[in-house]
Amino acid sequence: MSVTTCRLDGPVEFLSIGQFVSGPGWRHTRRIIDSSELMFVRRGTLPIRVGEREMRVGAGEVILLPRGVEHAGTEIITDDLEFYWLHFRLPDARVIAASSAADLPQDDRTLILPDRDRIPDPDRVAVLCGQLIDVYARFGPHRNAYCDYLATSLLLEISVQERASMTMALNPSAYMIGGIIGIRADGRPILAAESGGVGHDAAPDGAADGPDDANDAVGCGSGSRSGGDEPSDTSARRIGLAPMLAVRAWIMANACDDITVAAVAARFHYSPSYLTVMYKRVFGVGVAEQITEYRIDRARDLLSTTASPIANIAHDVGYDDPKYFMRVFKRRTGLTPGQYRDAFPKRLYNSV
Repeated sequence: MSVTTCRLDGPVEFLSIGQFVSGPGWRHTRRIIDSSELMFVRRGTLPIRVGEREMRVGAGEVILLPRGVEHAGTEIITDDLEFYWLHFRLPDARVIAASSAADLPQDDRTLILPDRDRIPDPDRVAVLCGQLIDVYARFGPHRNAYCDYLATSLLLEISVQERASMTMALNPSAYMIGGIIGIRADGRPILAAESGGVGHDAAPDGAADGPDDANDAVGCGSGSRSGGDEPSDTSARRIGLAPMLAVRAWIMANACDDITVAAVAARFHYSPSYLTVMYKRVFGVGVAEQITEYRIDRARDLLSTTASPIANIAHDVGYDDPKYFMRVFKRRTGLTPGQYRDAFPKRLYNSV
């Protein structure tokens, strides 16, 4: 895989950003532009050719269109499509081949932008895109420091996610259960062995996971405490990162449905308490808390991209009780859903 790198001695030069939405029948025009363009697909599939390379970019993926390279749609789309696009210029950018994190610059002031990759946490990127769109609508179309720095933050988020993803892919056996307690600013995982213990958010072995994980049900309802056997340190070390990554990916895809800790555990053939402890040892949060995080991330996206009533959004992200949703949202974000929506109200769309 190729990545574009750029050391930051200041912000990137932001040019423009937008959110493209189209139904069937659209095809990307053929063109060459004098800036870099990042495209982040949220829904559907984007068929595109970049230079001589043809690809079908799916939801959750980003691609980087290099300056001066022709790109064009390869076919007319047959389903709905939604993506963000960002035009910017990088100082002294260079392209390198990177098969693993060992090939990447280790300076945390260096951007790492993949030519194409699936990012681990697309909702975080979507929120930043929405905020930048709002700021651009207010303070554009001329270049300004606010947009420059916010665009730089967006690119740094992608860079950190890319570096972390490649680091864990390089040596997954190094990141066994109980090993990862955080992520550095440059995207490299922090191991428990480096600090002599677990992270400050991790519960001791055998401890309850907190209010969210004490109940089997997520969201509304009383539920009951999960049962099952406690994992031993030996069994924890035998299970690597990959199984918990699979659990997290499934939670991400299904968080807004009516799922519970017990349902996730049954899906992957664990007892609920065993899964919760294992999951927390890897990611620093319990299963129920992870479901809540993904629900609130999705709610942020809907609040900033749609005019749907808050009660409808609550239902869409898995909460039957809008008042309970509002309490959870404020506890997580510090804002009510209405305050969050009012903070970034302006959107820029382009469509056919």
